[in-house]
Amino acid sequence: MTTPSKKVRRAIENPKQLEKPVQERTTGILAAIFLILLVAWMWHAPARKHLPEELLGEWHTENPTYAGRTFELDQVCISFTTGDGTISVGFIKGVKEIPDGNHMLYTVSYTLDGVPNEVSFFYDPNNGKNLWFKNQEKIVWKKTENS
Repeated sequence: MTTPSKKVRRAIENPKQLEKPVQERTTGILAAIFLILLVAWMWHAPARKHLPEELLGEWHTENPTYAGRTFELDQVCISFTTGDGTISVGFIKGVKEIPDGNHMLYTVSYTLDGVPNEVSFFYDPNNGKNLWFKNQEKIVWKKTENS
C-alpha cells in the first residue's frame, strides 16, 4: 500500500487549511474585477448633460440668408425658429465638449419628435463670444442681448 504524501495527509487531517488560500484568491480576483469595472465605467462616463451658462439663451445671425431665424439653448431644450415662425423644439439628451484650438466644439444630442439628432457648433469665448455651426463655418451667430 502506498502512503499518501505529506500534503495529502495534512489536507485529510485539517481540511480547513485548504479553504484559506482559495478564499484569499477569490477575494483578490473579485477586487481586481471590481477595479476593472470601475475604470471602464469612468472611461465611458455618460455625456455631459448641461451646457455652460454663457451658451444659454437665444442666438441670431446677421447673415441675410437666415433673416428672422434664431435658435435657443437652455438646460433642457434646443429650439430652432425659422423665418415663417415655425419652431422646432428638441429635448437635450447629452452634450459633448472638445477643445479645438482657441475655441470649443460642442455636440448637442437631442430628440425631436422622438427621433435622435445631433448638432455641432464651435464657440469662441474670447473673440466676441460668437458661435458657428460645424457645417456652416462662415456664418457667425451672436447671442441676443438679455437672453
